[in-house]
Formats: sequence, structure tokens, C-alpha cells
Amino acid sequence: MTDEVLRQIIRDAMIRLIAGKPLRSDGKLTVKSLAEEAGVKRWILTHKFTDLQEEFKAKIEGLGGEPQEVLKLRRQLTERDEVISRLRLEIRMLTNDRQRLERVVNVLSLELQNGRHDPSKVVGFRRTKNSIEDS
Repeated sequence: MTDEVLRQIIRDAMIRLIAGKPLRSDGKLTVKSLAEEAGVKRWILTHKFTDLQEEFKAKIEGLGGEPQEVLKLRRQLTERDEVISRLRLEIRMLTNDRQRLERVVNVLSLELQNGRHDPSKVVGFRRTKNSIEDS
């Protein structure tokens, strides 16, 4: 591959990153991401085509921040992390409830087997605020 073809590949990768439409990288505006996006080794930018590295840095400084598309994706990631945390909490609560119900069933089964079961003494199951801490 000639140097001119390689330079054009790197410039195309710059355009994609700055537009917030990466194909091969994480979309960050770094030299490392530029190399990943272009499909070249980082040393090509840091040693061979230093002018392209400087051009990229200058374009980033001109932007004043990350592209809107990248910011949008970061917000979506944050929202999904919050949903995952909420679901994990719910799973812990349900697991605790299941374990408590298993214990109740075991106790009632033993009482029934031993002829000590008095249906009038069955107490309803309630979820407590501390059910997560109970486990």
C-alpha cells in the first residue's frame, strides 16, 4: 500500500471520528482511536505520519469537545447502567423473597410431617424494608 493511499485511509478515519460515526474504534478523539479506526498501527501516526497526527489534534481543538453522536451514546450508556443497577437490586430482593419462602415451605412441610401443623397459626409473608440486608 502506498503512502498516499495510507494517508487517505487515515484522513477518512479522522472524518468518521470527528463526525461521531466510528466503524472500527470506540469513537474517542485520541490518536489511539484514530489508529484503530484507520486500521493501522499507532506508530504509523506517531513516527511516520506525524503531520497527520498534528492535523488530527488541531481539528479536535477546533471542535471544543466530543461530537454530539458520542455524547448521545454516552448518555444512553449511563441510562442503561442505571437500569442494570435497578434490575440487579430487584433480582436481589426477589432472591431474598424466594429464599424466605423456601424456608417457610420447609418449616411447614416438617410440621405437617410431624403432625404439628396448625393452619390457624400460619402467618402471611411480608417483604420488609430490610429484606436485602437479611441475606
